[in-house]
Amino acid sequence: MNNWSEAKVWSDSWNAQHALDGGGQASTKLVKSKSTGETAFLKVLNRQDDTERRARFFREATAYATTNHKRIPNLVQSNAHRHDDRDFKLYIVTDFVDGPTLSKYIGENGAIRFADAVSLLSGLSDAVSCCHANGWVHRDIKPDNIILKSSDFGAPMLLDFGVGYKEGIVNNFETENSQELGNRFLRLPEMSAGSASKQDPRTDISFLGGILFYVLTEIVPSVLVDENGRMPHQRKDSVERLSDCFAGSPQPLLAFFDQCFAQKLNGRFADIGQMQLSLGRLAALHAKPNATEEKITIEQIAALLDTQVNRELQRNKTLYDLAMNQIQIAHSKIGKAVSPTFVTYQTGYVNFSEGLRNDLGFTHFATHEHRFVLSWHIKIVGEELLVAANDITVYRTELDAPVFSSEFAKTIEELYLKGLMTLTKKTL
Repeated sequence: MNNWSEAKVWSDSWNAQHALDGGGQASTKLVKSKSTGETAFLKVLNRQDDTERRARFFREATAYATTNHKRIPNLVQSNAHRHDDRDFKLYIVTDFVDGPTLSKYIGENGAIRFADAVSLLSGLSDAVSCCHANGWVHRDIKPDNIILKSSDFGAPMLLDFGVGYKEGIVNNFETENSQELGNRFLRLPEMSAGSASKQDPRTDISFLGGILFYVLTEIVPSVLVDENGRMPHQRKDSVERLSDCFAGSPQPLLAFFDQCFAQKLNGRFADIGQMQLSLGRLAALHAKPNATEEKITIEQIAALLDTQVNRELQRNKTLYDLAMNQIQIAHSKIGKAVSPTFVTYQTGYVNFSEGLRNDLGFTHFATHEHRFVLSWHIKIVGEELLVAANDITVYRTELDAPVFSSEFAKTIEELYLKGLMTLTKKTL
């Protein structure tokens, strides 16, 4: 049978058996071929008058036709190549996969064992690796789009390339940058409206991390960073579940999710191969959590400490220290001029999840009742380093190339001079 059909409607070649659960973009049925009697899966576009959806439907059919992987259904038949002709009612027919969706399975049976989760993710990552090798980015990996063939964790099938992307397959949809793509299972920053990074393969890697997280915890990750700045695996309701499912220390598993859920694309696994290698190490650690035959070395400890979270904390500390050093230089310069009447007054603490806080000012040498102190708060917001004095932002600079200009030093001096003038009048 020719994959690309000139039939204007699916019913020319197929008989409906019964309806199946489908998404909002298309209706789905189990069908039987009129010529061969084979059973297959039918998907019919709902909004046949939408030019962009018709073009995307062709993309999806092309993905099934070109990926050729055992974990992705084959294209049996489609007329989506005729998407420019409104007389054609577009449809896609693929292999029928018998089994529950991953969301249905977890909903009915709960979380699965770590070994089964590794088997599941290995199969899915192989399929995604094939997609990426052929230039495809799926962009909608979620439990509803995964079927466990015959309920086997080792045989997951990746479906629904409805928002899939490959360069050169119909137009590039100039409206895409202004649209939010992806799904509610895991909302990613690069898929938000206004982003120009919607075709990056690392998006699929984060989705795969979300799948592993979901099957181990039964929790939908939803967003990379919540209102408290925590990634999915750092949230209170998930930490205990992840610790319980992994043999030995959970730190390697948490470090794996650090990279899967990094907010910046360059903080994630560089490619599927890198993620698969890390997954293999996790599987080995889980299988032999108490292995002691290896002599512990300082290199092993350094490797464990070399996590994405630690690297970001170290970067943050360096930036905080650079800004605080500028403040201390200006403070010291003024301190020399007002000594010995006024001396340094300082107290503070560092919390690297919220930034550096430091109270720094001057007090009368004879009594602390007369003092002027600025409460400094240096923190990271988005892609900028912000410096605030008494909760008012007085300076900001880019994270990747921080610059502490003469204007910053001048602002610090003016704040201290103004406070010292008030303090001096009080002590006269």
